Amino acid sequence: MTRVRRNIPWLVLALATVAARVDAQTPLPDGLYGKIHTPKGTIVIQLELERTPMTVANFVGLAEGTIQNDAFPLGTPFFDGSTFHRVVAGHVIQGGVPAPDSADGSGTQIPNEIDPALGHGRAGMVGMANAGPHTATNQFYITLGDRSYLDGDYTVFGEVVQGMDVVMTIVQDDQIDSVRIVRVGERAEAFHPTTASFRQLVATVEDLVRANEARKHAADMKYVRQNWPTAVTTDSGWSYVILDDGSGTPIAAGDSVTVRYAGHTPSGLSFASSDGGTPNWPEPGAEGGHAFVFVVGTSAATPAFDDALAHMRRGERRLVIVPVALAYGTRGYYAPSQPNVQRFVISPNTMLIYVIEIP
Repeated sequence: MTRVRRNIPWLVLALATVAARVDAQTPLPDGLYGKIHTPKGTIVIQLELERTPMTVANFVGLAEGTIQNDAFPLGTPFFDGSTFHRVVAGHVIQGGVPAPDSADGSGTQIPNEIDPALGHGRAGMVGMANAGPHTATNQFYITLGDRSYLDGDYTVFGEVVQGMDVVMTIVQDDQIDSVRIVRVGERAEAFHPTTASFRQLVATVEDLVRANEARKHAADMKYVRQNWPTAVTTDSGWSYVILDDGSGTPIAAGDSVTVRYAGHTPSGLSFASSDGGTPNWPEPGAEGGHAFVFVVGTSAATPAFDDALAHMRRGERRLVIVPVALAYGTRGYYAPSQPNVQRFVISPNTMLIYVIEIP
C-alpha cells in the first residue's frame, strides 16, 4: 500500500500530461479559430465567421497584422505581448490593449454587428468591448458566467471551445504571449482579411446599422402617435400628456419635492423609480415606483425628466415621452448588480415613456 501511495502523485501527473496531449492533438472541426497562448495555457476560440464576418475580420486582421492600425506597422501581430488588463470575477476577462509603448488602440471604430443567435448566456462567450454603440476597436472579452443583460448592446463573435479551465485561472495583468489564427476547411482557408476587404465589410455593416436605426426610429414614432395622438411636444423636444392636473402650487427651482415614477420603453421593458430615484425593475403589483426626494434644478435623472418636473405642480401626474437624446442617449443605463437578481438595463438609444407623479 505504501508503495502505491508514493506513486499516486506521479500517476496523476502522468494522466494529466497524457490528457493535455490528447486535447492538444484533438482535431478541430472545420472553422476559423483564434489560439490565445498564455503562460497558464492555451485558450482556443471558435470565431463566428458566417454570422459576424466584419468583427471576425477585425480580430483576425489585427492578430495577423494584415489590416492597418495606429499601433503597429503592417505585418506586426497586434495582440502579442499584451495582457488581460481587466478581470472581474464572475463577469469577464478582458484584453486586446496593445503592448506598452504603442498607440492606445487600433484607431478604427467598428459598428455593432449583432446577431440574435449569439448571446452572453453562458461562460466562454467572446465579445467586443465598447464605450457605446458602434465604438468597438480592439478590446475583447470572455464571459465568466451568464451575462445575458449584455445581449443586443455588445457584439458576440466567438466562443471558447478549448481552454475554459485556463480562462478561469486568469487574473488581472496576466500576459497574452501571442494570438494565432488557425484555419480548418475551405471557407476558413479562404478568409484572409486585408485593409481594403475589412473596410468594405465595415461599410456594409454601417449601411445595415443606419437602416436598422431608421426602422427603429420610425417604429418608435408610430408607437407614440398611435397611443398618445394628443401629446404636446415642447420646444426642448420631449412630449407630454397631463393625466391629473393636481391642485397644489407650481414648484420652483430649489424646491425639494417627493416624486415617484413608473414607465416603459416601446419594446416593452417596464421600469420604476428605486429608493434612490434611479430606474430599476418595478415591484410586482405596484402602480408606481418608490418615492424619492428631488431638488428642482439641482438633482438630475435624465434631461427630459428634469425639465418636465420643473414644469409640474404638486399633486400632478404627467406622462412624459422622452426621445433618445433626452433620455440615456448612447450610454444607456446599467443598474448596479444584485445577487440572484437579473441586472436591470436600459439599452443605449432607447426612447422612454415616464408616468411621473408628485404625491
